Amino acid sequence: MATADLRTDPDIVIIGVKRGGTTSLFRDLEGHPSMCPMVPSARRLPLRENMKGAHYFDSDMARSRRWYRSHFPTSATRSWQTKRTGAAFTAEASPYYLFHPLAARRVAAALPLSRFVVMLRDPVERTVSHWAEQTRNGIETLSLRDALDAEQQRVGDAAERLADGTLGASHAHEQQTYAAQSEYATSLDRWIDAVGRDRLVIVFSENYYTDSSSAIGTVLDTSGLPPMPSGHESEHRNAAPRPPKLDTAIDAELTERFRPDVVQLTERLGLTPPWQRFATPSPTA
Repeated sequence: MATADLRTDPDIVIIGVKRGGTTSLFRDLEGHPSMCPMVPSARRLPLRENMKGAHYFDSDMARSRRWYRSHFPTSATRSWQTKRTGAAFTAEASPYYLFHPLAARRVAAALPLSRFVVMLRDPVERTVSHWAEQTRNGIETLSLRDALDAEQQRVGDAAERLADGTLGASHAHEQQTYAAQSEYATSLDRWIDAVGRDRLVIVFSENYYTDSSSAIGTVLDTSGLPPMPSGHESEHRNAAPRPPKLDTAIDAELTERFRPDVVQLTERLGLTPPWQRFATPSPTA
């Protein structure tokens, strides 16, 4: 923190979605020779991996701006990296930023030059994966059916209180909004209004997993950075075991719940998501 004035803001911020491949993409970017790791890095401390995200604009706003900047390399480090590799950039990934009701406004005021990456996964698959992750970690004890039924009661008015500043953080809003975090359109509208559509890089998770090099190339090219060197191999990180077959009733229920949001999302972005379950008309239409 003492050297925060000598440090720079991140060039790329991966803002979500949770369980959309954000960890995998961030680790892929770390494989770029021009990427400067967050501070402190695993080279300096006995960490298993470099830090991925600061969570400053969602859960840690009580800390100072100097604290946030202390996580990024100094201008001198970036200059050395540029001389060594021809470019330098830094990134962070805090996937709750997309959904948090105040994060977009906070980021817009603090990071005027950063580029923001949004990874969007089939919302039904994301919902199940989020629940599976919490179950794997021993935090969620309810079945998927019961957790979905309990979601609104658990969260209560947390979103409104986070938005008006009367609540600093909410475990339920961040970790138990299995279905709500899969309704992307409202969150994206907040971000588009705050930072502009041109600063958002949209990556569909399915496309990333099918052709990671193309997705990574889009992120780097849009950010004005050199391409990833040939030979890089992407790795799927942080996967959570999930039911081998989703209950058909839950699948159908979630598909119809998310269908209007997918339509709104498609119209707002001018992009068609590669989510086959929404390609067929609603049976009630």
